[in-house]
Amino acid sequence: MAYDLLEGIKVVELSMYAFAPSAAAVLADWGADVIKVVPPDIADPMRGTPVAGLPPKRIDVAFLWEIVNRGKRCIGLNISSEEGRAVLLDLVKNADVFVTNLLPDARAKFGIDISDVQAVAPNVIYARASGHGPLGPEAATGGFDHTDFWARTGMAHAATMVSDEFVPQPGPAMGDLASGAFLAGAVAAALYRRTRTSEGAVIDVSLLSASTWMFAPAIVASDVHGVEAIPRLRHANLPNPLVAGYTTKDQRTIYFAGVQTEKNFTDFCERIDRIDLLTDNRFETGDDRIAHSKELIVEIDRAIAVRNLADWLPRLDGLSIPWTVVQTPREALHDVQVVANSYITPVEGPGGTFSLAASPAQFDGIAPQLVRAPEHGEHTEEILLE
Repeated sequence: MAYDLLEGIKVVELSMYAFAPSAAAVLADWGADVIKVVPPDIADPMRGTPVAGLPPKRIDVAFLWEIVNRGKRCIGLNISSEEGRAVLLDLVKNADVFVTNLLPDARAKFGIDISDVQAVAPNVIYARASGHGPLGPEAATGGFDHTDFWARTGMAHAATMVSDEFVPQPGPAMGDLASGAFLAGAVAAALYRRTRTSEGAVIDVSLLSASTWMFAPAIVASDVHGVEAIPRLRHANLPNPLVAGYTTKDQRTIYFAGVQTEKNFTDFCERIDRIDLLTDNRFETGDDRIAHSKELIVEIDRAIAVRNLADWLPRLDGLSIPWTVVQTPREALHDVQVVANSYITPVEGPGGTFSLAASPAQFDGIAPQLVRAPEHGEHTEEILLE
């Protein structure tokens, strides 16, 4: 079932790559009619940008394009021409929301800056996605999630503190998709205000603002405690032995999150067949276990290493300490909770069925129904006739 929360809301999106398109994709998930404007003869980078190391695909699916453009209609327009720009402004005139990631110079060049759009649509929600934000010396320059989201606010630094080399962003578009969800939420808030006041809005979300928010605990702690970063330690030196990953006999990792050190230690020791640890005076209390964390980590390492993951799963089932297996993306695709909650949804494409991740929010206990992304300019004639 498709959501109808934004039924009747029209969105015009003029953008490329992943950040702004992902925001419009979330709005489409929620029921908005999203029209994506693309150059008629230039493919979006998400259709052709290769991801290093991937084998040939089983069906003709540009997966990055599908993720950030599902559920939209697509029109090819040459907005550098007077005719194309006139059509674009005509679309915007009848829209509720305009989403773009064009830089300030490009917006001015094509005549689609805030004043241009508000001249034809005074109450429009104008949503800008950027790399560094609308102010400051870098406002006119572009950015990517690898730089502004991952590297600039300390995430990459934190990951690299427990590695022998710089740790690149774990996957493509990670910062784009998170930032896009924030932008979509902001659009929904602005639309709600418009129902009360009839006012439009100008919304700014940047990769840098999203990353600053997501890494706020470390950034704020650096100020409060006067440090460069929250310490990140390797496995053997972790301060809490029950918040750690342990390796099984078959080289899988089980991650425990026993943040409350006084609780559940008895249950934990029974499950790993080490009740002797309960009578070891080094580990008698939570404070003792913290004081002797290195020794306890060695003992738990030994205990977990004696069995394969398949043997541990039933033993740990129902453990009072939260835990999980460190899974591959392929395993996450088939995770029992992911499947049960329809977090991954099958979509029909021209070449067959493939999987897409739903945007995070679900409404009224109903999983969203996703529709494939359009082909480049697929709906040009249909939209022009409208």
